[in-house]
Amino acid sequence: MTLEAVGISFGDAARGRVRALTDVSLELTGGVCGLMGQTGSGKTTLLEVMAGVLSPDEGRVLVDGENAARGRDARERAGSVGLVFQIPERQFFEPTVGDEVTFGLRARGTSESEARERAESSLALMGLSLRALARRSPFSLSGGQQRRVALASVLALSPALLLLDEPTAGLDPRARDACLAAVRAAAADGATVVMASHDANALAAVADRVVVLEGGRVTLDGPVRDLLGDASLMRAHGLEPACAARASAALRRAGVPVEGAPLTAGELAEAIARGRGRG
Repeated sequence: MTLEAVGISFGDAARGRVRALTDVSLELTGGVCGLMGQTGSGKTTLLEVMAGVLSPDEGRVLVDGENAARGRDARERAGSVGLVFQIPERQFFEPTVGDEVTFGLRARGTSESEARERAESSLALMGLSLRALARRSPFSLSGGQQRRVALASVLALSPALLLLDEPTAGLDPRARDACLAAVRAAAADGATVVMASHDANALAAVADRVVVLEGGRVTLDGPVRDLLGDASLMRAHGLEPACAARASAALRRAGVPVEGAPLTAGELAEAIARGRGRG
């Protein structure tokens, strides 16, 4: 799926809205795009405009070249978009976890047996058990479990466009790794993924591209290694660099040769070894 945001602005004083986005244009086709920015930069608003939850005051959202909000195929296009909210409770409305994760599938006419099978599989991806949680209220779960159930309910639908708002926030390391593995798997299956996150390490592990918003405008847009691998650039835009980028910068200041722009601990170790081998 190709998603285009064309001149998107949101927030009109005449309508009592705070200006959140100004002339944002992006084109996304496949892979994982990381969306970064300080609190209030417009990340959540942009995701919700892309998902059709909010209508922009100016500009258009195009899906495969067609206006996402209009035309005879608009409903079908909307059904191929999955949004996981930053606050999971915003998307829960079924009484049990089992009903929540299978709701979208059943609404599409999927058989009960297939819906259950897909729900079981998507929850397992997130390290959760349908058997253990099926009759539990999603509101009775811990915050981390709620986040994973919300993501599982969207993954079960195999959306062509997956929009994630801080999906790893509040997760323990094991659950975080499961979440990132699920994101990589969705992209490998052909989904276009947009993941908003303050966690540069999480984005370094899954993203191909990073877009930075400041005050509702795009200020950086480029390959993940060019941006997240540059600690000085990230700090100049008020963002915390990936750990490997911070360590690389510190090692270079100490006179240790580090090649390239490593993004992970494994890449950093290899970059140090190469640097020493050529030193």
